[in-house]
Amino acid sequence: MLQSTSPPFFVAAPIIIVASALLLFFVIFFYLFMIQSYRRRIVHMKDIDNLHSKFESTLLKSQLEIQEQTFRNISQEIHDNIGQALSLAKLNLNTINVQNFEDKLAITENLLSKAITDLRDLSKSLNGEKITDLGLQAAIAHELTLIEKAVTVKTELIGDDLELALDDRQVIVVFRMIQEVLNNILKHAKASLISVSLENTENAALITVKDNGIGFELDKLEEGKTGIGLKNMQQRARDINGSVTICTAPQQGTKIVIAIQPLLNTFTV
Repeated sequence: MLQSTSPPFFVAAPIIIVASALLLFFVIFFYLFMIQSYRRRIVHMKDIDNLHSKFESTLLKSQLEIQEQTFRNISQEIHDNIGQALSLAKLNLNTINVQNFEDKLAITENLLSKAITDLRDLSKSLNGEKITDLGLQAAIAHELTLIEKAVTVKTELIGDDLELALDDRQVIVVFRMIQEVLNNILKHAKASLISVSLENTENAALITVKDNGIGFELDKLEEGKTGIGLKNMQQRARDINGSVTICTAPQQGTKIVIAIQPLLNTFTV
């Protein structure tokens, strides 16, 4: 007679129980893992939304500050250049007579032409859409050309075009920051040479502005009123995913490096 080869029940039962328990454990573990992963993803997405909201808020604040500074620049430009040319033109017309008619008329015509040119250049510098249409490099080149026309300072522009690395909002904010840096150089540095270099690196776009002026003590700058402008510039850089580094010393010129990371890589899910 054939004997059964099946293991006795009391031997197979523990194996079945252990296997079932292990299977149940893995099912529960997988379920809990999926729940936890889902919750983490929800939290991560909320964090991303919060970062977007914070970024938009700080960017708007930065744009308003830049707009206020821009209005001050407009006022100064109109007063110093356009207003002066128009005042001289009016003075020439008031003193015109038969003897000097042709000379005064020619001078007045030149002054009015200068005022129109200055106004056109000012419009190009202030128009955000024009800046993005030109591109950052061309906009900076235009600004440096205006400086050389206005004062006896040599300028140079070195490097790559950064439009592939920066979006339009970043380009506008960076350009306004560069305008502020150039304005500060002309006011305080007593420089004879200004150099602007553009460079794309693996992680960031670098904009470096150097001058050969008198430099300054950075610690004293941060303590004074001018330090507020520095802090505002650093905040603007942070608002567009960047940073500002200043290297300077008395009688050794100044180097300002603006490093901006592309916004495209800032928020990922």
